[in-house]
Amino acid sequence: MMLSKRLKLTAILCSLLTLIVGLSLIQIHNYQQQIYRQLNYSMKLQLSIDSLRSQLWLYQEYTDKQGLIELNNRQAELAAELSQNIDWDVQQKIIIQNLNRLNTNVRALINTQNSHHSTQTDNVAASKAERLFKAKYSMVIEEMTEEMFNLHQLSIKQAKKKQQTLLWLVGAVLLLLTTLITAWSFRTLSRFRNGLNSLNQGMEALASGDLTSRIVFSDDDELSALANNFNNMKYSLTQITVKKDSLKQEVDRQTRKLIEQQDRLIFLAEHDELTGIYNRRAFIKKIDNAIARDLRSDDQAALLFIDLNKFKHINDTLGHSVGDEVIVIIAQRLRNHLRSTDIVGRLGGDEFVIWLDLIAEPIDIDQKITQLLTVIKMPMNISTHQLEVGASIGISVLPKHGTTSRELISAADTAMYRAKADNSIEYCFYQNDHGVTVLANS
Repeated sequence: MMLSKRLKLTAILCSLLTLIVGLSLIQIHNYQQQIYRQLNYSMKLQLSIDSLRSQLWLYQEYTDKQGLIELNNRQAELAAELSQNIDWDVQQKIIIQNLNRLNTNVRALINTQNSHHSTQTDNVAASKAERLFKAKYSMVIEEMTEEMFNLHQLSIKQAKKKQQTLLWLVGAVLLLLTTLITAWSFRTLSRFRNGLNSLNQGMEALASGDLTSRIVFSDDDELSALANNFNNMKYSLTQITVKKDSLKQEVDRQTRKLIEQQDRLIFLAEHDELTGIYNRRAFIKKIDNAIARDLRSDDQAALLFIDLNKFKHINDTLGHSVGDEVIVIIAQRLRNHLRSTDIVGRLGGDEFVIWLDLIAEPIDIDQKITQLLTVIKMPMNISTHQLEVGASIGISVLPKHGTTSRELISAADTAMYRAKADNSIEYCFYQNDHGVTVLANS
């Protein structure tokens, strides 16, 4: 049998067991409620009989009209309670009928005694009659008490018998089902465990290099299908197995290729694809670290925002390929003329940014800018063309013009546009209070 069907059957048996337990609890509850109603009714009957006895005693003592009325009321109440429809069995119904008969006898005695009082004139005869009525009342009440005792005893006996029968029946069914479920579960577990052990042995044999052995299953289930697939896999491996050294070489080659691709992806994520220098995101990350370091040590640094002049004309007239060559050459020149502590990046198009770290004096910035402008303006031979470009540079200084990368780039960009707009200058320093002030001319 398939394991899925085994598990489904186990779930069905468990559900059946749960249902039987639930129905048993409901049945026990209903029976307890029935016993409670019977006992409660018996107690009410006993109280009514006791009340009738008390009122009879009072009436016998005083024989007044009000006592007779109250006695009739008590007898009527008892009759009403005896007429209620309670779920009694045959023997209990017989006792209730006897109580009804005795209560009727009480009513007849009351009527007879009342008639006797109205017609009797002889005191001696009346006294004898009263004693006779009192004896009859006592006999009836005593008989009613005995019947109530029998009713209590019978109710308790039947309740005990029914409870024992119900408990034995429920216990037998539960024991049978739990035994069946347990045996079935152990059988399923044994089958599952044996199948897993066979599969595990087959896998260990495969791990040790054994491609010839096969897993044999006698049952037709999911584990058998899995074993067949495993055997087919081993057969396929036998057909296509390669030598260990060749496989290792192939794995090593693929590993090296993946490492190279990973390094390439990491490089492309941080560097401009055309020039190989830092892209905008990586440049900002680098200078953020530099700014934090310089602020802790009270060092001065500068950010240069460079925009090439004449580049748009070259790009539009000679084509994008020539323009790309110009960008690459300028990037190489900038990188070759910076210190190891400096950082160069490309924001896009013909815009470059440079971080000059650890600047001792402002004059050092001027000297470095002059050097960079000189190398930027050097002629370039591309294909058959000799080309020259210029640059407009905006400068912001840490911490004078800002303490974050955003503030310093914005300040340098503003200063660059000022230099771009004035043909008489090539670079400008940003000034906080009055905008951009030219501190050096071309």
